Amino acid sequence: MGIKSYQNPAELLVKEYLLADSFIPYTSIICGICACKMVYDLTQLFSSVYFKSYPSLPKIQRTESISTFHAMFITAISLYFVFWSNLYSDNQYAGMVTFRSSALSTFSLGVRIAFSLIFNENFWN
Repeated sequence: MGIKSYQNPAELLVKEYLLADSFIPYTSIICGICACKMVYDLTQLFSSVYFKSYPSLPKIQRTESISTFHAMFITAISLYFVFWSNLYSDNQYAGMVTFRSSALSTFSLGVRIAFSLIFNENFWN
C-alpha cells in the first residue's frame, strides 16, 4: 500500500522532469560510457609505462582509476550546485527541491547511470 502512494509521483518525476528532453539523458549516458572507456585505456597505457607492477594487478584493481575519476566528476558537479548554482536556492524557485532539475543535473545523472551500468555488467571483461 505504501509503495503505490509513491508510484504516481515517481512516474511523474521521471516522465516530466528526467525524460522531458530525451536528448540529454541518452547523450550523457553515451558520453559517460565513452569517458569511462577513455579513462580506463589512458590509465592502462600510462600505468603500464610508468609502473612495472601494473600488468600483474587484477582487473578489479585496474578499474579503480575510473571510480576515482567518477568520484571527482560527481564531487565537482555537486560543489557547483551547492555553492554557485541557484537551482536549489529557496529564494529562486517555488516547489519541492526534488522536482528541480537542469540540463547539467540531468547530464550528471546520465553519467552516473553509465558508471553504474559499466560496473554492474562487467563491461571490461
